[in-house]
Amino acid sequence: MNKRKKQNRIISIVAGIGVVLILTVAWFASKEFRFKSYKNSVYDFSIKYPASWVFKENIKGAVVIFYSPLENDLDYFMESVNVVVQDISRKPMKLKAYSELAITQMEAVFGENMAIFESEPDFIADQSGYKFVFSGKGPEGELKYMSVWTIKGTSAYQVTYTSLASQYDRYISKVKRMFRSFRIKPIPG
Repeated sequence: MNKRKKQNRIISIVAGIGVVLILTVAWFASKEFRFKSYKNSVYDFSIKYPASWVFKENIKGAVVIFYSPLENDLDYFMESVNVVVQDISRKPMKLKAYSELAITQMEAVFGENMAIFESEPDFIADQSGYKFVFSGKGPEGELKYMSVWTIKGTSAYQVTYTSLASQYDRYISKVKRMFRSFRIKPIPG
């Protein structure tokens, strides 16, 4: 009987360690699938982003940029999603005019190195917007972008995903979830 109790105790300890290990691995793995919330009270918007990503505010004209983690020592490019808010009160315009201007500006920057994949009306922040997906050469190589924008009051909100063209699909499901989570606080009045 003593021997049997010892065996049961050892089995219980091993099973307990196994459960702890499984839960620990599951917790770390779930971080890949968990999202955190980001809120910006100055520009009245919120967005959810992957828990494993980091963000920086007020960088290169963007209100916020969310960066993917580097995957290994050979990974040199952090895919990103940025939010830019433009005050258009001095030259108010409708979504169509803003879209034409934004596309013209991007074409001027990338010139003949630009390939357009999608250019169509879309929805963002539960309202009408415009989606523009294209690629172009950058200092890091061939980059692919998905940009969706909308206008609320006298502000244009633009959310853009930037990736190496070869890695674009790797994060697209997370990025689409980010875009779907984007919200703009209603304008009072």
